[in-house]
Amino acid sequence: MNLRRAFAVIVTLALLGGGAAFLILRPAPVPIRAEGATAVPLEGEAGALRVFVTLHNDGGADRLIGATSPLADRIELVGPGADITLPAGSAPILAVDGAHLRMTGVGDVGDGAVLPITLDFASGAQVATRAVLVDPIARGGAGDLGLLSLGDICRVGEGEPAPHLTLEVAAQGDGWQVRVLSQEFTFTEIVDGLGHVPGYGHGHLYLNGVKLQRMYEAQAQIGALPPGEHVIEVTLNTNDHRAYVVDDVPVTAQVALRAP
Repeated sequence: MNLRRAFAVIVTLALLGGGAAFLILRPAPVPIRAEGATAVPLEGEAGALRVFVTLHNDGGADRLIGATSPLADRIELVGPGADITLPAGSAPILAVDGAHLRMTGVGDVGDGAVLPITLDFASGAQVATRAVLVDPIARGGAGDLGLLSLGDICRVGEGEPAPHLTLEVAAQGDGWQVRVLSQEFTFTEIVDGLGHVPGYGHGHLYLNGVKLQRMYEAQAQIGALPPGEHVIEVTLNTNDHRAYVVDDVPVTAQVALRAP
């Protein structure tokens, strides 16, 4: 091989090696995205905002471990645990009736303001979103009865069906199957404008206080979970989204499990 050809081979290999290095070092796409974030003032809670957002997780099990914003002194997780669990292939909702975020030390922001927030996950992923400031809400009676909710309740009246449920949870492949056994309750889709019909409604499925989905039928699936202890809970709710309450006790059931 003459000198010119040897030089050309060396340059070609160097370029190919550089391209390979570029492909290896290119950051992998983040499998989590945030959608529909809102920042909501709560009446009687000056200087603080509640943040509600849907997290779409197209990857494996993960945990939301923190959040920051240049417009807030602090963002804390409101819920029963130190973090928020995202099962594999899920779309958990940080909602008014479940675990969510609370911003404190927020400066003077006007109606319709947009607040930048960065969400930090145990996997190392960071997701940037923007929460739109919306109208204040009032706290309902659900929290007074032990529910992780800012919403209202529906007390079952005399002579009305008194819903009751038990919960079965079983491993299914890499995930879990949830089955609700209910009495005096019928699962239905939400009908706009219908209002409350005693004994009818839907369920809310929670994982460690995080709302995973509404249940319009008596079973649901949950994807793979991070290793450790978890609590699955289902509440029964009216067509207008209030939590059913019988004799001052919310209609709810829990199952504790351990993911390997």
